[in-house]
Amino acid sequence: MDEMLIRGVLKSLLMPPLFNILLIFVALSLFRRWRMLRFFTLSFALLSLLLLSTPIVANFLASQLERYPALSWEDINAADYQAIIVLSAGRSRQAAEYGGVDIPKNLGLERLRYGAYLQGKTGLPIMTTGGAWLHDSESEAALMARVLERDFKGIAKWRENRSRTTWENALYSKQLADQHGIKRALLVTHAWHMLRAVYSFQQAGLDVTPAPTIFTSIDLPGARFSHFVPSMNALHTSSYMLHELLGVLWYRFTAA
Repeated sequence: MDEMLIRGVLKSLLMPPLFNILLIFVALSLFRRWRMLRFFTLSFALLSLLLLSTPIVANFLASQLERYPALSWEDINAADYQAIIVLSAGRSRQAAEYGGVDIPKNLGLERLRYGAYLQGKTGLPIMTTGGAWLHDSESEAALMARVLERDFKGIAKWRENRSRTTWENALYSKQLADQHGIKRALLVTHAWHMLRAVYSFQQAGLDVTPAPTIFTSIDLPGARFSHFVPSMNALHTSSYMLHELLGVLWYRFTAA
């Protein structure tokens, strides 16, 4: 079985709501004789799902990841950089509205949009990143380059076609950067993903300046009832943030 497929299955098992559902199933089916253990397992599964579904918890988790502020143009001199690196974020396969071809997922489109904006502001060339997964015939880097030119009127000068993780994004981007004399680059990804991305590029040895986009955490104006009301949107956000926090810890642990 493909390593990335195994990792995807494991991530699904560890993330809400599947993780909570599995805990409930275990408590009800395996802990019948241990009433106290069943009670605590059920309580943890339900309470954690409830908390992760609230906007205030989702916002808190996002705030722990979004350490890098938006790019300040006052502190940026385009002449100090040689490229803009845009990280991929998966693909939507066989999009019917585009004639059945693959397109970047929404996260990738948001990154491309900001990358094109930066290119318009600085004139710097773009490097797209991302390899093929399973039996894909086109890498995510090539897919993003095509969409960048068609939909955002930008141009990708380089394509890093091998990576399938953030760590590999950095590793292979560094190799491509060395081939083309790129010493310093603006790094585009989501604000909540930037912490892990910057760490990966630092470990790879490429000097990058964070250029985060789409901030999730906000300054909540006092405690409101709506901040504590569970919602699918908040649970979705919490799942992303938990995945990213685990990714940061994993990278720090395995790279140590």
